[in-house]
Amino acid sequence: MENYRDFNAKTIDSWNSEGWEWGQAISHEVFSAAQKGDWSIVLTPQTSVPMNWYFPFVDETGHFRKGTKVLGLASGGGQQMPIFVAAGADCTILDLSDSQLASEKFVAERENYEIKIIKADMTQPLPFENESFDIIVHPVSNCYIENVQPVWQEAFRILKKRGAIAFWFR
Repeated sequence: MENYRDFNAKTIDSWNSEGWEWGQAISHEVFSAAQKGDWSIVLTPQTSVPMNWYFPFVDETGHFRKGTKVLGLASGGGQQMPIFVAAGADCTILDLSDSQLASEKFVAERENYEIKIIKADMTQPLPFENESFDIIVHPVSNCYIENVQPVWQEAFRILKKRGAIAFWFR
């Protein structure tokens, strides 16, 4: 019998092959606007999160302060992390889906930037040192797992003191 993690990854990959909105990478125009400090991110179909939610990590020009480290936790798809990179953050993406990670790689290659891409299960110990990230972006993904406690424990461990986590539930 297939475990739920493998089932989830295959399901997401299948949805992406059918054009799922959360696997569609941002456009070059959206990336360029973010480079100019004009951005927001979308974590649910109904909610756009403006850059001022990320103060004090973002300055008045809409750019991340030098050295700001952001983790996209189970948030592959080429949507949030490319915007954060364009706005000056140092980003890492962790996801279990090959197609979600492929979207991240596609945008990084198209826009010529570096991003750390890690294929891993968010319910297992995360491959990061304590207090590694200033911000964790965690869109709707907890509904796909059996137990959220390990995710929150690891997020707490890897988030810097005075860090921020943006998460959404369905």
